[in-house]
Amino acid sequence: MPSITCFGAANLDRTARCLGELVLRSSNPVAVRQSAGGVARNVATNLTHLGNAVDLATVIGNDAGGDELLRSLLEDGIDTSGTIRRSEEATASYTAVLDRDGELLIGLADMAVYDDIEHDAFGESADAGKDAWFIDANLPNRCLDSLTATDKRPLVAASTVSTPKAARLAPFLNRIDALFANRAEAAVLANCDIQSNDDALAAAERLLDEGITTVFVTLGPRGAAVATKTQRLVLPAIPGAARDVIGAGDAFAAGALTALLDDSSLENALISGLATASITVEVDGPTDPDLNRDRVQARMRRRVT
Repeated sequence: MPSITCFGAANLDRTARCLGELVLRSSNPVAVRQSAGGVARNVATNLTHLGNAVDLATVIGNDAGGDELLRSLLEDGIDTSGTIRRSEEATASYTAVLDRDGELLIGLADMAVYDDIEHDAFGESADAGKDAWFIDANLPNRCLDSLTATDKRPLVAASTVSTPKAARLAPFLNRIDALFANRAEAAVLANCDIQSNDDALAAAERLLDEGITTVFVTLGPRGAAVATKTQRLVLPAIPGAARDVIGAGDAFAAGALTALLDDSSLENALISGLATASITVEVDGPTDPDLNRDRVQARMRRRVT
């Protein structure tokens, strides 16, 4: 069983889904829900459901929101011994406004709790004996630098998180083994425009030139691309009854990383990511509590057949 430490965000996610067409500068009827979220938390949860041994190193407030998050993490079987609680900051939150089809209109992130994390805050959580680390760009630069600087680090996978935060990874690209970015985030890091599949592969190749080993670029309903120095591939999305796209990229990362740690082929890793994302968008919330390897493999066969 692969062992993975996830470093980054664990938030309270609040989602407001429009019941009709959005009207700006006016009151809109919505359906609101709250759940545990955050990139590192979502990836950790999915990795656990896929049969990996996972611990999460994050920072939460010493408040009711933090209590709720800890309960959720423990219920999912995630080791929280590396999680830090702070009384001077509130637990982070992410508020997403979705259109009535579940597509993101705008996301609002209150994540000040991560802004001043000291470079050595996670201490023993940075155990190089793990099979992999997953790091998200919600962490400040000094923390990203410290985590990726050691020569004894295991396989390092990283998520760009968002277009504003993607640039935080730029100084450390040569320390990253597997990068996960969507089209807009990859465009920021590669300093190019991405409109087509060929553009996505060209951007990935620019990032490979910076020292990354494997680059995954998700393309929403068009699927995803992956590139290494010797391979490049684009595959279409696996059909699913999409309800909510929040967490799709995190599910993709967990599915692809699990396959990589199983020594699967690059193509199988890409299909595994697409299958995990396809399952996740069919539920309300950023993770599917019923996700497991059997379901992912069945969804992968849907793509193959």
